[in-house]
Amino acid sequence: MSTSTDAGVQAAEAFGLLLRRASRVTAVVALACVAVAAVWKGLPAGLSSLIGGAIVIAFFGARLVVMRKVTARNPHMIMLTAMVVYSVKIVLLGVAMLLLTRVDGISGPALGFTVIITAVVWLAAELRAFTKLRIPVFMVDGDRR
Repeated sequence: MSTSTDAGVQAAEAFGLLLRRASRVTAVVALACVAVAAVWKGLPAGLSSLIGGAIVIAFFGARLVVMRKVTARNPHMIMLTAMVVYSVKIVLLGVAMLLLTRVDGISGPALGFTVIITAVVWLAAELRAFTKLRIPVFMVDGDRR
Protein backbone atom coordinates (compact mmCIF):
# COMPACT_ATOMS: atom_id res chain seq x y z
CA MET A 1 0.00 0.00 0.00
CA SER A 2 1.23 3.49 -0.85
CA THR A 3 1.56 6.10 1.88
CA SER A 4 1.56 9.86 1.68
CA THR A 5 5.32 9.78 2.25
CA ASP A 6 5.74 7.66 -0.89
CA ALA A 7 3.56 10.13 -2.78
CA GLY A 8 5.71 12.99 -1.50
CA VAL A 9 8.88 11.30 -2.67
CA GLN A 10 7.36 10.61 -6.09
CA ALA A 11 6.21 14.23 -6.38
CA ALA A 12 9.63 15.51 -5.30
CA GLU A 13 11.30 13.37 -7.96
CA ALA A 14 8.83 14.67 -10.55
CA PHE A 15 9.57 18.29 -9.62
CA GLY A 16 13.28 17.56 -9.95
CA LEU A 17 12.78 16.12 -13.42
CA LEU A 18 10.65 19.10 -14.48
CA LEU A 19 13.36 21.45 -13.21
CA ARG A 20 16.14 19.72 -15.14
CA ARG A 21 14.26 19.51 -18.42
CA ALA A 22 12.76 23.00 -18.40
CA SER A 23 15.97 24.71 -17.32
CA ARG A 24 18.03 23.07 -20.07
CA VAL A 25 15.68 24.09 -22.86
CA THR A 26 15.17 27.58 -21.47
CA ALA A 27 18.92 28.17 -21.07
CA VAL A 28 19.45 27.37 -24.76
CA VAL A 29 16.65 29.70 -25.83
CA ALA A 30 17.89 32.43 -23.47
CA LEU A 31 21.36 32.24 -25.02
CA ALA A 32 19.81 32.50 -28.47
CA CYS A 33 17.91 35.61 -27.32
CA VAL A 34 21.15 37.10 -26.00
CA ALA A 35 22.87 36.52 -29.33
CA VAL A 36 20.00 38.03 -31.31
CA ALA A 37 19.78 41.07 -29.01
CA ALA A 38 23.53 41.64 -29.11
CA VAL A 39 23.65 41.46 -32.91
CA TRP A 40 20.49 43.53 -33.34
CA LYS A 41 21.07 46.36 -30.82
CA GLY A 42 24.58 45.89 -29.44
CA LEU A 43 26.23 44.74 -26.24
CA PRO A 44 23.92 46.59 -23.78
CA ALA A 45 20.90 44.85 -25.32
CA GLY A 46 22.72 41.51 -25.16
CA LEU A 47 23.50 42.02 -21.48
CA SER A 48 19.91 43.09 -20.82
CA SER A 49 18.73 39.96 -22.56
CA LEU A 50 21.10 37.86 -20.46
CA ILE A 51 19.69 39.42 -17.29
CA GLY A 52 16.13 38.70 -18.48
CA GLY A 53 16.90 35.05 -19.20
CA ALA A 54 18.66 34.63 -15.87
CA ILE A 55 15.71 36.15 -14.02
CA VAL A 56 13.24 33.77 -15.65
CA ILE A 57 15.39 30.70 -15.00
CA ALA A 58 15.97 31.77 -11.39
CA PHE A 59 12.34 32.61 -10.62
CA PHE A 60 10.78 29.65 -12.39
CA GLY A 61 13.46 27.27 -11.14
CA ALA A 62 13.06 28.48 -7.55
CA ARG A 63 9.38 27.52 -7.69
CA LEU A 64 10.22 23.94 -8.59
CA VAL A 65 12.97 23.74 -5.96
CA VAL A 66 10.56 24.94 -3.27
CA MET A 67 7.85 22.57 -4.48
CA ARG A 68 10.32 19.68 -4.47
CA LYS A 69 11.44 20.33 -0.90
CA VAL A 70 7.95 20.89 0.48
CA THR A 71 6.37 17.85 -1.17
CA ALA A 72 9.17 15.56 -0.04
CA ARG A 73 8.35 16.49 3.56
CA ASN A 74 4.60 17.07 3.42
CA PRO A 75 2.78 16.11 0.19
CA HIS A 76 -0.52 17.46 1.54
CA MET A 77 0.87 20.99 1.17
CA ILE A 78 1.36 20.81 -2.62
CA MET A 79 -1.61 22.99 -3.62
CA LEU A 80 -1.14 25.64 -0.93
CA THR A 81 2.58 25.84 -1.65
CA ALA A 82 1.99 26.09 -5.39
CA MET A 83 -0.46 28.96 -4.95
CA VAL A 84 1.76 30.91 -2.56
CA VAL A 85 4.94 30.40 -4.59
CA TYR A 86 3.18 31.35 -7.84
CA SER A 87 1.78 34.55 -6.32
CA VAL A 88 5.13 35.56 -4.85
CA LYS A 89 6.93 34.72 -8.12
CA ILE A 90 4.62 36.89 -10.23
CA VAL A 91 4.84 39.86 -7.87
CA LEU A 92 8.65 39.65 -7.61
CA LEU A 93 9.02 39.22 -11.37
CA GLY A 94 6.90 42.33 -11.94
CA VAL A 95 8.89 44.33 -9.39
CA ALA A 96 12.19 43.17 -10.92
CA MET A 97 11.04 44.14 -14.40
CA LEU A 98 9.85 47.54 -13.19
CA LEU A 99 13.08 48.29 -11.36
CA LEU A 100 15.38 47.00 -14.10
CA THR A 101 13.75 49.03 -16.87
CA ARG A 102 14.57 52.19 -14.86
CA VAL A 103 18.30 51.39 -14.72
CA ASP A 104 20.49 53.27 -17.19
CA GLY A 105 22.12 50.94 -19.68
CA ILE A 106 19.36 48.33 -19.54
CA SER A 107 17.49 47.85 -22.78
CA GLY A 108 13.84 47.55 -21.84
CA PRO A 109 12.75 45.93 -25.12
CA ALA A 110 15.56 43.33 -25.04
CA LEU A 111 14.86 42.55 -21.39
CA GLY A 112 11.11 42.34 -21.91
CA PHE A 113 11.20 40.22 -25.05
CA THR A 114 13.66 37.80 -23.49
CA VAL A 115 11.57 37.48 -20.34
CA ILE A 116 8.43 36.81 -22.36
CA ILE A 117 10.08 34.36 -24.75
CA THR A 118 11.94 32.42 -22.06
CA ALA A 119 8.89 32.32 -19.77
CA VAL A 120 6.77 30.84 -22.56
CA VAL A 121 9.51 28.36 -23.45
CA TRP A 122 9.93 27.37 -19.78
CA LEU A 123 6.21 26.74 -19.39
CA ALA A 124 6.04 24.78 -22.65
CA ALA A 125 9.07 22.66 -21.69
CA GLU A 126 7.66 22.05 -18.23
CA LEU A 127 4.28 21.07 -19.69
CA ARG A 128 5.92 18.72 -22.16
CA ALA A 129 8.03 17.13 -19.42
CA PHE A 130 4.95 16.79 -17.21
CA THR A 131 2.97 15.01 -19.92
CA LYS A 132 5.83 12.52 -20.27
CA LEU A 133 5.82 11.66 -16.55
CA ARG A 134 4.32 8.36 -15.52
CA ILE A 135 2.20 9.40 -12.55
CA PRO A 136 -0.40 6.90 -11.37
CA VAL A 137 -3.82 8.50 -11.31
CA PHE A 138 -6.02 5.61 -10.29
CA MET A 139 -5.86 3.54 -7.12
CA VAL A 140 -4.29 0.13 -7.39
CA ASP A 141 -6.13 -2.90 -5.92
CA GLY A 142 -4.33 -2.68 -2.56
CA ASP A 143 -5.41 0.94 -1.99
CA ARG A 144 -9.19 0.40 -2.17
CA ARG A 145 -11.11 0.74 1.06
